[in-house]
Amino acid sequence: HILKGCHFKIVNDCEVGWAGSLGLKPGINIVAWTGSIGFGKDARGTRALAGGWSDFFGDEGSCRWLGVKAIELFSKQADGREERGPLYDVVMEYFCLEDPIDVIDRFEADYQPYRDRLAGLQRLLLTAAERGDGKAQECYEKAAAELAMIIKAVYRKLMFEGACPVSYSGGLFRVGDRILEPLSKELKDYNIKFCSPLYEPVKGAVLLA
Repeated sequence: HILKGCHFKIVNDCEVGWAGSLGLKPGINIVAWTGSIGFGKDARGTRALAGGWSDFFGDEGSCRWLGVKAIELFSKQADGREERGPLYDVVMEYFCLEDPIDVIDRFEADYQPYRDRLAGLQRLLLTAAERGDGKAQECYEKAAAELAMIIKAVYRKLMFEGACPVSYSGGLFRVGDRILEPLSKELKDYNIKFCSPLYEPVKGAVLLA
């Protein structure tokens, strides 16, 4: 009833991210937080999407995806499939575990059902990487490869004259160069120009309006 009589348009939140990060200008925006998705628009007005399929078979490279990777890597360090690195102690301390096997009950009850809590576990991976855990850093490189695939898929569907501006939104990019550097390397063979976001997605919604 609030919108009765008003003209409005509903769009995917990734389009709102694009509008904010690029100020409605042609280019591509990649989102990485509880999920991952890419949206682009060229000068002709053609739109393109990639990614963002499902919790179970998508959202690769997102914070949620990395949160699961953090616990996956912890389990491998705990049982000897991987050499123990700083992540092992980070997770043991975070969950106050006496036995690493107890992470299963905590994870399945308090984290698995909640996308935002899973995404928050990415911070454990970040802490471990900052303490020199090479395997934790590799997870960010794998995430960058997944996000690059999304950007490339959108890029191939559109037409740009000169370098295509690519910006970003979502909590993952708060880690800065840890994700941006490997992402830039993954895209070095494409005519792409990275640029910092102009505005937050909420301002993008205002611009679209």
